[in-house]
Amino acid sequence: MATVFLNKLRFNWSAWHRRLGLVTCLGVVLWGISGMCHPIMSRLQPKPAEFSAPAAHLDLTSAMSPQQVLACHQITQFRRLNVVAVDSKAVYRVVTDSNAPARYYAAADCKELAAGDEYYAREFASHFTGRPMSEITSAHFLTQFDDEYLFVNRLLPVWRIEFAGPDHLRAYIDTDQARLATLIDGRRMALGQIFRFGHNWAFLDGLPRLQLAVMAVVLGVALFSAVSGLTLYVRRRRHSRERLAGQPLRRWHRRVGLLVSLTTLTFVGSGLFHLVMSYSQQQEKPIHPSDAAISAASLDERAWQHVAHHPASRIDLVASPAGVQWLLRHDMPQSKVAMLAHAEHAMPAMQSAAVLLPAGKELVTPTDILALAKSQASAYAGLPEAKIVDSELVTRFGGEYGFIFKRLPVVKVVFDAPGHPRYYIEPATGALAARLNDSDAVEGWTFAYVHKWAWLDAHKDLRDILVMLFALGNIVIALLGVWLFARMDTRH
Repeated sequence: MATVFLNKLRFNWSAWHRRLGLVTCLGVVLWGISGMCHPIMSRLQPKPAEFSAPAAHLDLTSAMSPQQVLACHQITQFRRLNVVAVDSKAVYRVVTDSNAPARYYAAADCKELAAGDEYYAREFASHFTGRPMSEITSAHFLTQFDDEYLFVNRLLPVWRIEFAGPDHLRAYIDTDQARLATLIDGRRMALGQIFRFGHNWAFLDGLPRLQLAVMAVVLGVALFSAVSGLTLYVRRRRHSRERLAGQPLRRWHRRVGLLVSLTTLTFVGSGLFHLVMSYSQQQEKPIHPSDAAISAASLDERAWQHVAHHPASRIDLVASPAGVQWLLRHDMPQSKVAMLAHAEHAMPAMQSAAVLLPAGKELVTPTDILALAKSQASAYAGLPEAKIVDSELVTRFGGEYGFIFKRLPVVKVVFDAPGHPRYYIEPATGALAARLNDSDAVEGWTFAYVHKWAWLDAHKDLRDILVMLFALGNIVIALLGVWLFARMDTRH
């Protein structure tokens, strides 16, 4: 009697493996197919003709000062001010409304360039794509992400520049830093939609909580299904030949399942961890960049005269708690194209290519890039600069600061606080490129090396072939399992 009772309590691995495997089948197939699409999508990504903005030199020796130009157009407050070269001439680029295109004023005579920001964007779109401006069919100013220009691209606002041709190539240009955010054509767009449908379950985007819950459940069940399959293999391995005689489909299900079992555990486990951490990060209070207006009266003529005699290829007015300062860059190529700038793409060191000079009436001692970023990070973190334990210039993507964050160069600022929070600041814009702590770093490492196999980045063709084969193996094992379940059901 006791033996019968204990047998009833014994967990039936086989029954639960069949039932839960059936539940996860659709999810595994969707993730497997979309996972196979990703390497193809990466290879079909349009390639830019150039990776950095063209070299420029600003001649400001006879230029009007920014104060004079601003006064000429009755601009008393603004949010961004850059000095850039347009058609080899120095131009003041002024943003008064963050949701509207910048306005451009010639440094020589104060005249406004009609539709200057659009022209600047078209010029760079032509440069980065290698296609003539005459082939541009449309230009749209974007202040929000959409179904084509996704949040993963990070940079806003941007111009969407479309070219004529069967590929409908679109270049997304960030005119503030003269950089290419991404290139998209018809093929890339179609594959991207397939990937998001199968991998991110975009068909549930309108119901984010349901999307999260369903994906988490299916991933959890898939993890159990893989573990139960391995358990059954170990338990039944001794008599498998006799038991599976005359059952070729079951033998293949067992063999392929064993072959892909480790990747099932790693893909699913890291995917579930990524999903949970992403949800946790979304619950954190977002940090929005400061959009405080800068007063034109805060600029100083004497300070500008010093700036005007410095060699520079572009100049940005940057604000910090210490005051406004001019950031001058000389002969420094702009950021590598974000979508292609993997760890091997390095940026020139900003310390040797840039200088900070005072811009305000109360002339302060010139600071360096690290000091500027520290003050900006302190403002974002709400922590005193005395809490900063380390800072360093980051000129390449790699480690916890991957190419997904888009901006380079940045300064990493580390605070003495729970989780060792790290703030990555882009000094030229004051933008917070990333905010990470210890748990974020663990998740990022896991997702990169366990889910995406970054440890094989040096052999990308091999990595992509292996990932696609194992993804296909997981699809096969899921479909074989459903077929066997259906056959067993019909027999009963």
